[in-house]
Amino acid sequence: MSGKGGASLTLGATVRLALRYWRPHMRLGLVLLALLAVPQLFKAFFAYSQRLIVDRALLGHDTAMLGQVVAMLCVGLVLAILAVLAADWVGARIGAAILNGIRLRMFEHLQRLSLGFYSRVRSGDVVARFTSDLADIQKSLTTRMVDAVIATLGLVINIPVAFFIDWRLALVMVAGMPLVGLGTRVFGRRAAAARYALKQEEAEIASTVGESVRAQPVVKVFGLVPWLLRRFRSQLDEVARRFVRAEFLAELVGTSSSQGVLVVQVLVLAVGAWMAFQGLLSTGSLVAFLAIHAVVSKDAYDLTKKVVPSLISSSGGLQRIEELLGEPVDVRDAPDASVFGGLRGPVRFEHVTFAYPDGRVALQGVTLELVTGQRVALVGPSGSGKSTVLQLLMRFYDPQEGRITAGGVDIRSVTGDSWHASIGAVFQDSFLFAGTIGENIALGREGATAAEVKAAARGAEIHDLIKGLPEGYDTPVGELGGRLSGGQRQRIAIARALIRDPAVLVLDEATSALDPASEAAINATLERLAPRHLTVLVTHRLAAARTADRIVVLDAGRVVETGTHDELLARDGLYRKLWETQSGIAVSEDGQEASMAPDRLGAIPLFAALTPAARQDVAARMRCEQAAAGQVVVREGEAGDRFFVIARGKAEVLVAVGEAERRLAVLTDGDFFGEMALLSSAPRAATVRAVLPSLLLSLDRDTFQKLLADQPAVRAAIEQAVERRRGVTA
Repeated sequence: MSGKGGASLTLGATVRLALRYWRPHMRLGLVLLALLAVPQLFKAFFAYSQRLIVDRALLGHDTAMLGQVVAMLCVGLVLAILAVLAADWVGARIGAAILNGIRLRMFEHLQRLSLGFYSRVRSGDVVARFTSDLADIQKSLTTRMVDAVIATLGLVINIPVAFFIDWRLALVMVAGMPLVGLGTRVFGRRAAAARYALKQEEAEIASTVGESVRAQPVVKVFGLVPWLLRRFRSQLDEVARRFVRAEFLAELVGTSSSQGVLVVQVLVLAVGAWMAFQGLLSTGSLVAFLAIHAVVSKDAYDLTKKVVPSLISSSGGLQRIEELLGEPVDVRDAPDASVFGGLRGPVRFEHVTFAYPDGRVALQGVTLELVTGQRVALVGPSGSGKSTVLQLLMRFYDPQEGRITAGGVDIRSVTGDSWHASIGAVFQDSFLFAGTIGENIALGREGATAAEVKAAARGAEIHDLIKGLPEGYDTPVGELGGRLSGGQRQRIAIARALIRDPAVLVLDEATSALDPASEAAINATLERLAPRHLTVLVTHRLAAARTADRIVVLDAGRVVETGTHDELLARDGLYRKLWETQSGIAVSEDGQEASMAPDRLGAIPLFAALTPAARQDVAARMRCEQAAAGQVVVREGEAGDRFFVIARGKAEVLVAVGEAERRLAVLTDGDFFGEMALLSSAPRAATVRAVLPSLLLSLDRDTFQKLLADQPAVRAAIEQAVERRRGVTA
């Protein structure tokens, strides 16, 4: 969606958009138009009646005429009041329908957008379009549009009446009308641009509030409240500045135009009084013209002071809503798409190449065959393309080259809904909707019965736990499932996938955030259920892939190895290197403690020259540390004092680029960082931040230096290793 520099809507474009929203309600709109015409006709007759009363009834002493005019005014007044009441009701109905129509269009469009959209747009910005932006246009699309119709009808009806009363004064009045629109022409575009900029800043505030709500654990642990408040106050200052500018310019449009109305009123009164004094205009005609001119002036004033500023104020929100509705849908059903008839053969990736919208190539010529009844594990370094394979399999994106077939059928030739109906998925973040446990499981298949919900829960081995809860399947899960443990949420997510009885079961890092005991139990469940499905799992933890029927190793977007665990270890390729990196580290069942085998230290260059006894001493001195998701473990520029090994979890390596951060690498189980901090307190060259809850093994410099002091031979070996490393990197 457009950023802060997006071009603003003109007043004309805003009106055209508003009329487009009214178009589906044209029948009721015509009824409203007819109802609104009644009070305007009454106003016209009321003004003209003053000519009849003064010139004929009063000056002509015509009692009958006076009675007739008064009677007609009474009837007209009753009709006008009834019409206004009916118009208010019809207008409210149309307004509710318009706003709900916009909400529905936006929500439906959001469901069709690809994951690429959600990866680049902040959720708070999307929510702001449903809240503050819609609130901003609500009055202008309903009340103010009705006001515009009333005023326009008034001008259309009353200006001809003015010419009928006296064409000379009417010409004076019409000649002065350009003054009324002067403010709109001079300030309208700048006012619209200021309003759009304000709406963008308000969306930033909504995003900041949403981010702070989700990040409360990190905010509290790291004492980030002062930093958050400083950032929020800065945003509030910017919003205040933009608000003052936007409101002033909008009011300037109305005020300058309304002053034009007053100028015309004075001009008409002066000319009319002079004409009456010269005997060129009857007294009744002057009174009637001033009355009709008051009505015309009121309508012109309403247009310029109420309607136009309101439309300008709504232009920013209207533009942002149009931007959302204009977001392209990347994955569409083909015009002749058929309904997928079920998986009757293997799923094949045939020379698939894919690049993300930012140009980053994720897969290059990937060819794979996935067979029902098999558990296929996709492994490889971070950024190798594992998750992209799953996203293409689930048709979150379509490949640029090659194709994906299911039983020989290109999945692009079937409807997305029918293809998704054959897939069950469990993601790393086991998202649960607000509601009960039973309702969340039943969401896996529309119309699922209570018996089927319980059967799926048994399949995920969580039925007994649910029955033990006071409210059983009616237990509320809380927002995002916050009332349940990670393992419980994950099992409910598995049950939700199983109730679909999917042909393809997709597991994307489904157990990476769980403790070893929960992970082992869930993996056992999935392994038992595997023969009924084609199970495709992505994991960075090779222990979870070890029992797969087939392991596919990817690197830099290409398939580099396939085979079983034993076959791949025997080949001495990438998989074996990854396995050796992760082996030699033991994690307790509760995920709170870890230890490293002394021999595993030999794979770390700094410790490669150590004797077995020295490695055992180093391993014994390592301590466990926990890092929450989002926690900074080491910060760029700070003095180094510890060396780390990731026993379990995931972290990212970042460097500062101006005010932003650039990711250099992603570290997972068995990876290490900061070894040079054991030798000196030189500033850290990068920031390392936990992506998942992580268990770390650390060794501080003081402890290491004491070991070197006690064992001169170890110090000599370390110094030689450092010199060799410096020689390689020089």
